[in-house]
Amino acid sequence: MKTAEFFAQVKRQNFSNLEKKASVSRQALYDAVKSRNMKLRNFESLAKAMNYRLEVVPDSSEQNVLASLKRAGAPVAYSGDGSLDLENAVALGLKGAHHEGLYESLVPYVLATNAERLDLNKLLGLAFEYGEAHVLGYFIEMANAFQPHPKFEKALKVLSPMRSEKPQLLVEAEKSKFKELFEKNSAARRWNFLVRGTLEDHLMRWESWNQSKKKT
Repeated sequence: MKTAEFFAQVKRQNFSNLEKKASVSRQALYDAVKSRNMKLRNFESLAKAMNYRLEVVPDSSEQNVLASLKRAGAPVAYSGDGSLDLENAVALGLKGAHHEGLYESLVPYVLATNAERLDLNKLLGLAFEYGEAHVLGYFIEMANAFQPHPKFEKALKVLSPMRSEKPQLLVEAEKSKFKELFEKNSAARRWNFLVRGTLEDHLMRWESWNQSKKKT
């Protein structure tokens, strides 16, 4: 539930009862409803009194996703530190891949260079939860082509049944009259994705990124 929705619920409560149950003053309740803001300690007490549980979740904004991928080694120009763990950053990158082609390069590279510390079960769970298992399968196949790892082989066995039934553009907003431009990537074709560029293009780019990291 978003904050505005929560305070709308507060407004509909009996303030006399809520004041007693939450040990929050009537004035603090009025002020909170008006400003949609209150001290964290009071917020927690109020939520508990209304049978809600306060939960802090990572920011899923594109800036935080990219900053988190950068922390995992992706070469992106973000100065801030992302707050997402590896698996959540990758999973949200799967969703981002439908509107921004940058993720098609970044996410497989991050997977390949972080295979040892990757929690595969957690990532698979997130991919299925987001409905992006087929995108993960394509990205893992590319990562495995770059730097093979037993985790990737295991994941591909789980994800193979999730391949798209018919060809579809990975970047949903991209349109072209020249279909052949999107049929050059062998890994993408196996997952029924239409993408620009070839697998070899990605492999060369990632090797270049690795060499650049060694020089710094």
